[in-house]
Amino acid sequence: MSNEEILVDLKSFVGAERRSLARVVVYLVEIEERRLHLELGCSSMFDFCTRRLGFSEGEAFRRLTAERLVRRLPVLLDAIASGQIHLSNLVLLRDLLTEANVDEIVATAGGKTKREVEELVARMAPKPDVQASIRKLPERRSSSSAASSRKVMTTTSHAPSRVPPPQLQAIAERRYKVQLTADEVLRDKLELARALMSHRNPSGDLAVIIEQAVDLLIEKLSKEKLGTTSRARLRKPSAQHGYVTRAARREAFERDGWQCSFVGKNGQRCPARSFLEVDHVTPRALGGSGEAENLRVLCRAHNRDAAERVFGRAHVEARIRSIRKHSSRRLDRNAPPAAPADFSQRKFEATRTTTTTALPSAIGGLAREASHVAPEQAQDGDARKHVRTALLSLGFRVAEADRALLVIDRQECDEPWRRPIEALVREALRILT
Repeated sequence: MSNEEILVDLKSFVGAERRSLARVVVYLVEIEERRLHLELGCSSMFDFCTRRLGFSEGEAFRRLTAERLVRRLPVLLDAIASGQIHLSNLVLLRDLLTEANVDEIVATAGGKTKREVEELVARMAPKPDVQASIRKLPERRSSSSAASSRKVMTTTSHAPSRVPPPQLQAIAERRYKVQLTADEVLRDKLELARALMSHRNPSGDLAVIIEQAVDLLIEKLSKEKLGTTSRARLRKPSAQHGYVTRAARREAFERDGWQCSFVGKNGQRCPARSFLEVDHVTPRALGGSGEAENLRVLCRAHNRDAAERVFGRAHVEARIRSIRKHSSRRLDRNAPPAAPADFSQRKFEATRTTTTTALPSAIGGLAREASHVAPEQAQDGDARKHVRTALLSLGFRVAEADRALLVIDRQECDEPWRRPIEALVREALRILT
């Protein structure tokens, strides 16, 4: 091949690569829209991209950023396919792009380097000057003292206004370097713990202190969250049907290994261990008990996906908006003016506790329950009772549930209550939402 042919072919391959990248973004949009990643046992699109597609964390982040921007601003797809704008620059511009300015920003940022786009962002969204400050740097330790510690901790004389996130880096097989920034209070606590543990930890190794402190924290949080105790207690039955006791919740978590129990069509189990929720296998709204045998642990994404499969995405999103709106009203009345930034989220999670199992719990067994009740076998009164109970369990008021039942009563069709229970619940939700 001649030099000219090599250059021409390379340019052609680069163009094909960019067009392929645009197609990848389109497919990611469709996968998230259809929730296909959840069917494969992935807890998020990021998990899907890294674990199933083999992207690095940076590749996954950039492609998912582009996917969500294209979903909102489809005109960006042509800019990606033509190479007018790169994914790295899209990441920088993601908070500035709107329907009103997308064409102008793409035209301005097209073909620019990352530094030039950073300067463009700074002009469009300038930040205040950095406040001048003087801080004391930690003294450099000798190599012998550094080698004696398995973990590294950096301290400052005051708490910075923006604390960098802790860093965890693998340095050898099953060995990690942990680095964080501590204020004076934490430093004093560590020094006191080191002194109190001097007989059991003569070297004063911070790793030993932190490990034992985390063990105590885990024990404390386990008691608070699951009622974990060293002594077995008799389980007291609750007067409220379907109520999940701490003992039943603890048993479900221990049985499922503190991990989402969803298994995808490919046989792979969801690896999520954060934001776990307890779900009723046979829905509470349809008579499911709160015993551990009727409970399963799901991550938030798979719990919501299960809800959407039965009640529809529109209804689930409407209920979530309603819950958040109700929670925000409560916060407006109760929250102090100087509440910390994460206060509303903590309050929302607290108020959400009463509905966490109510909405998704009508999920897993609804179709199975309905399949056991043939239309010709169901009596009108039983069907009404099932639908009314399901609506009340999902958070609707008595008046709303009764209104939905009345509308179904008046529908112009032969024996409206002879339809399957699941179809009746869907119809009631359609009426109310």
